[in-house]
Amino acid sequence: MVEDGDLWKNGEAPGFALFDSGMGGLSVLRHFLELFPGEDFLYLGDMARFPYGTKSREAICRFAVEDADLLVGFRPKTLVAACFTVSSQALDVLVSRYPTLRVVGMVEAGARAALAETRTGHIGVLGTEGTIRSGAYPAILSRIGGGQTRVEGVACPLFAPMVEEGWIDGEIPERIAREYLAPFVEGRLSEVDTLILGCTHYPPLLPMLRRILPHIVFVDPGRELARAEFLRHRAPAPEKSGRISFLVTDGRERFRRVGQHLLGRPVEDVRETVVPAREFSLVSSNGGFL
Repeated sequence: MVEDGDLWKNGEAPGFALFDSGMGGLSVLRHFLELFPGEDFLYLGDMARFPYGTKSREAICRFAVEDADLLVGFRPKTLVAACFTVSSQALDVLVSRYPTLRVVGMVEAGARAALAETRTGHIGVLGTEGTIRSGAYPAILSRIGGGQTRVEGVACPLFAPMVEEGWIDGEIPERIAREYLAPFVEGRLSEVDTLILGCTHYPPLLPMLRRILPHIVFVDPGRELARAEFLRHRAPAPEKSGRISFLVTDGRERFRRVGQHLLGRPVEDVRETVVPAREFSLVSSNGGFL
């Protein structure tokens, strides 16, 4: 078990703590590192319980709270749910659980960017089964877009495991992608002109996706969230490079090997940890945990 003092000493604490069900959230961290080069970051990849997208909402909320509780112990200034499944189904739980901590997720940033890009008002979402099932994007796009958009979701359950294995191009990945994307090519969703990448694992697939759908604008919510946080913080130019530490619940060597392609740089200072279990119940009246 990694203890607080093992990572941060002399009262130091990370500016941002991010977590995901695996290593897909590294694509979000990559954008934050570009905009906050002097900030300290802590990242948790719950590799032992990957993927979250096929789990029940109750399990997703429990995992999210357990992950967040671990990271909150390191006293971050901002907690980032770098996981669409968590952001779409458990962000309200986290916000209510940590009222004094800034907690942000992936959904709204991507929705706002998609609204700014679409010309037809027809927006698509690629995501895990959990994200699509949640209806989070149709709900938020309706709220902030005034009900003038049509939103269609397509679940792509094999995309995340493909990226975790480093399969981001080639004959087999492209055949799978073409199967998922067929409705946007000549089917019932051919009027969609903007697609939201509704999973943090998907950005490495962008070159392939753009080849298949060259007429569509793709939105990377991780990039949009990092930009929104940058505009909010307006941080001064750093005097030194920040520190990046990683925690994983399993597969440390694999995390290093595959993760460097998502992060765009070597993945170092990776430590294994155990996420403590929490006992609480789902309260149906407000969707939160006690």
